[in-house]
Amino acid sequence: MVRDLGFGDKDQKLDVSKFSPRESVDPAQDPAELGDSAAVRAGFKSREVVERVARVRKPSQPFDQAFVRAPLDVINRFKIFCNETGMSYGEALEELMRRAKV
Repeated sequence: MVRDLGFGDKDQKLDVSKFSPRESVDPAQDPAELGDSAAVRAGFKSREVVERVARVRKPSQPFDQAFVRAPLDVINRFKIFCNETGMSYGEALEELMRRAKV
């Protein structure tokens, strides 16, 4: 038994009219980005370890504590000032003293 794979008859030509080239990928796009975007589309999540950033502290100086007893309204205003400015209580106290020229 002889198999005819479509090339048996020399007069018969292979019909390639249905073949067309694939759409090409933009060569300017980075292959790594292509892989990343395909992974995101497939739902993969990165296994890379998230690096913990160390906090940079200001130069060390001696610290002390002061307990302040004040009306609730004053304490609330002070806390609101700290929240809005993003300052710590110590930084806010220093800023308010600087503004008061103390």
